[in-house]
Amino acid sequence: MRWVLYACRTPYAAEVAEILWRRGDQIEALVDNLPDEAPPSPLGRIVRPSELTDDERARPVAIPLITPGHRHAVESEARRHGLSLFPELIDPTAVVAVTASVSEGTVVNAAALVGANTSIGCFVHVNRSVSVGHDDVIDDYATLGPACVLAGHVHIGRGAFVGAGAVCGPGVSIGANAIVGAGAVVVRDVPAGAVVVGNPARVLRQSDTGYGGAVVPLT
Repeated sequence: MRWVLYACRTPYAAEVAEILWRRGDQIEALVDNLPDEAPPSPLGRIVRPSELTDDERARPVAIPLITPGHRHAVESEARRHGLSLFPELIDPTAVVAVTASVSEGTVVNAAALVGANTSIGCFVHVNRSVSVGHDDVIDDYATLGPACVLAGHVHIGRGAFVGAGAVCGPGVSIGANAIVGAGAVVVRDVPAGAVVVGNPARVLRQSDTGYGGAVVPLT
């Protein structure tokens, strides 16, 4: 398969490119959607959204952005420019249970594990070495940082961000657009929009801006 990477300035574009190459896929084009002059890239040919050909618009698209709110906004932008094919992208080194489901636009990076009966929504990012337990529900646009661990029956809300190395204990719920700090250990539910840190995790503050200054709309 030949893919289009939309929003290529992020350093995470190189991570997504590595997933494609491990799969034996290729990059057709990298879309620079920012207004400044396009930067050089060792990953492939860079185009503006308006320069996409009909053939490129028909290609599968991946959005290599870690920030949930930015990923949501860029998906809408890409659709406005005529791109409509957003398959799930799963690294060949990841292990996804047969009974798990992964929805459109979701990226599962290297060495991730997804347990039985887990449901992963649309445009979720599961980063390197994440362990997702059985019977978890991960809502649309959530991000799981490198090596974080979700026990069984965990619910990650829409647009939530779980930082690197964080642990979410059995049955906890992380609210929409909440932020779990790196290394936090979550043993009780986290309210929507809350920022939690520490072991055990405690609410540091409430945020109406979301991770990276961008929230995912709830409707």
